[in-house]
Amino acid sequence: MAAPSMSAHIPIFVIVLLSAVSCSYPSLTNRNGSETDLAALLALKAQLADPLRILADNWTTGTSFCHWVGVSCSLRRQRVTALSLVDTRLVGSLAPHIGNLSFLSILNLTRNNLMGSIPVELGRLHRLRYLDLMRNRFSDAIPTTLGNLTRLVRLRLGYNELSGQIRPGMLIRMHNLKEIVLHQNELGGQIPLYLFNNTPSLAVIHLGNNSLSGPIPTALASLSMLEVFSVQHNQLSGLLPQAMFNMSKLRVMAFEDCGNLTGMIPTNQSFSLPMLQFFTLAGNKFAGRFPIGFASCQYLQALDLSRNSFVDVVPTWLAKLSQLKKLLLGSNNLTGFIPVALSNLTSLSMLALDNGNLKGEIPHELGLIHELWYLNLGQNQLTGKIPDSLGNLSKLSTLGLYRNQLSGQVPTTFEKIVHLNKLVLNHNNLTGNLDFLSALSKCRQLQILDMSSNSFTGILPGYVGNISTQLSMFIAHSNKLTGGLPLAISNLSNIYLIDISNNLFVEPSQNPSLCWKILYILISPTMIWQALSQHKWVCS
Repeated sequence: MAAPSMSAHIPIFVIVLLSAVSCSYPSLTNRNGSETDLAALLALKAQLADPLRILADNWTTGTSFCHWVGVSCSLRRQRVTALSLVDTRLVGSLAPHIGNLSFLSILNLTRNNLMGSIPVELGRLHRLRYLDLMRNRFSDAIPTTLGNLTRLVRLRLGYNELSGQIRPGMLIRMHNLKEIVLHQNELGGQIPLYLFNNTPSLAVIHLGNNSLSGPIPTALASLSMLEVFSVQHNQLSGLLPQAMFNMSKLRVMAFEDCGNLTGMIPTNQSFSLPMLQFFTLAGNKFAGRFPIGFASCQYLQALDLSRNSFVDVVPTWLAKLSQLKKLLLGSNNLTGFIPVALSNLTSLSMLALDNGNLKGEIPHELGLIHELWYLNLGQNQLTGKIPDSLGNLSKLSTLGLYRNQLSGQVPTTFEKIVHLNKLVLNHNNLTGNLDFLSALSKCRQLQILDMSSNSFTGILPGYVGNISTQLSMFIAHSNKLTGGLPLAISNLSNIYLIDISNNLFVEPSQNPSLCWKILYILISPTMIWQALSQHKWVCS
């Protein structure tokens, strides 16, 4: 007969009591883990300057670290699962002990003054899903150990001082990654051709404002979930992958100022970007006509194709883009006329058609685009008068009509453009007296007025002194103005540059209350006026 078991002699109430006791105290493993987390947090605190005393006044051992500012713990265990200290002005380097927070899922230290290398120990945090170190001063290379973070969903290291190259195998084990942000660093070298081969969930890629070179990997086109791709302000070259223009979820494509990207944008059935909202190719070497495929991008809000080598008229199909707010086509070989159909873009806030070969008159219908705050039609071959209707653009801040063949007088309706900040009319055939300056006196935000190289006549009226006190530059050289500089101009308290050279002014008598030079005046911030040419009239 078998011997009775030991448990047979233990009363049932004792077993229940022992079970209750064992549940009421954390296990030795949990206790040791909590002590490890506490030690890691205290090490982190010890290595950081804390000007707002957020850690000094709150991270104290008299309180459970699970109740410290920025710390979150799991419900079952006293283990740190999230550390979020955003915009707390912490200064210093990140202690390697942070790699001991083995249950950490979220690390967000955005907008601090953290510096030095990103600790390689972060690669030990195998539960980490969100890593956000944006807007600090981290330097040196991105640790290769971050490649061990197989559960990572979001990797944000932008706005730092990181250098070196992006390692080819950096993302090879990050199958769950949805967002990578490395922009505004000092990264160099090429984008590894196979960097994105194992990231099927990737939706956001920000690599802009670095010094990356070489081609854009063709594998990007296989990322079916991709919504945002930005590589602007780099040194990339070569052809843009054609397959990228056939991606159903892409909302943002930014290639601005890469310098040497070339090629033709497809215009046939291979162009399908139904969700596109923002697209910029500015500052590259693209040629051909403006792609008609954009006409089907019904959600497009910003289209910037400026500073390339496109040769085309301003397309009328642009009028179909009812949500367009920003249209920049300048510094291409624009030909033909400005289409009246652009007036249908009633949501447009920026329109730039400058530095081309446009001819004909400025359509008065442009005055119907009431949301415009930036309008640049400069450096073309436009003729005729400046439409009075432009005065209806009450939100306009910048108006550039320079270097055309415009004639007639400046409309007095400009008095209604109360937010006007910069008015540039130089190098045209504008005529008449300067009565329009009285109208501009209602533009109280005007800072720059350039009316040089025209054929304005008459005297410089006293009400020039009534123009906005914010006026800093008044440029009226190379006209046919007569008389002298009115004393009222001294009312312009923020002005530092007055250029009225190459006119028909007569030499005035010296006035002790107004120190000035008749042909070219520079007014310093201390109101000491100093001549910049060889003319003898100098006051100081």
